[in-house]
Amino acid sequence: MFSAIALSLLGFASTVIGSLHYFLKVKKNKPPKNPIILMLALAAGVLLGLGAIISGIINMHWSFVFVVLMSSFSIFLGGKFIWVFSQKDTPLGDIKVVIGDKFPQFESTTYDNEIYSADDIKNQRVLLKFYRGAWCPYCSAELKMFNDMKPTLDRYGVKVVALSGDTAEQAKMHIERDSLDFLLLSDPELKVVKQYGVEHHKALGADSSKTKTVLGLPFPTSFEYKSMSIPTSVLIDEHGVIQWIDQSEDYRLRASEERLTQALRNAFTINK
Repeated sequence: MFSAIALSLLGFASTVIGSLHYFLKVKKNKPPKNPIILMLALAAGVLLGLGAIISGIINMHWSFVFVVLMSSFSIFLGGKFIWVFSQKDTPLGDIKVVIGDKFPQFESTTYDNEIYSADDIKNQRVLLKFYRGAWCPYCSAELKMFNDMKPTLDRYGVKVVALSGDTAEQAKMHIERDSLDFLLLSDPELKVVKQYGVEHHKALGADSSKTKTVLGLPFPTSFEYKSMSIPTSVLIDEHGVIQWIDQSEDYRLRASEERLTQALRNAFTINK
């Protein structure tokens, strides 16, 4: 029975260490494009867990309950992560704006349930961010990066406005949870998202009210298929002209601080 216990512990350790390694990178907004270490760690955890259960059945002992509990964690978490990662692709090609366009007029709601329109950012430089929701750890990490970049954004006179399909209440919770210093807009019917052509139909998502925070990142307690924003950044100048657009075929991958800073340099001069 010792071999079954050892296998279950090794599977558990592989799953936990691989997940920690990956999500600490996510927290820095630097998830690897190909998370090979995580996938190997999760696969090892699943296989070791299955091996432990089979060994435990063959050599039945009172400690079999412990083996099942440890192995079930590795199998469940590994299987769930692999399933979620298998749906990382986003459908690009439907966006309705291009660089050089005047950004479309829109109307949305703030987290305080006040009407917010394009007129509120008239004659201002704006980084308009479409994100998936407060439940998404990748979005949370990216918006926190914007917070950390405030001195750089201020030098270029750029304000951040981020919009998702969350309700106003969920947006307010998001601001408080992540201590964000910029405006979050609520678009639960995805009117603005559809207007810009950045809707992901039937994506794997979650309810922003049902998350747990681990390592400073939100993790959904359950998943569901629904429509949401394709993560998209739109940099707009003070004349209302779009200067830069950033999207990715993989929702996990976002523009780095260096890439965003370069986009600011290319679009604007520093405010004196």
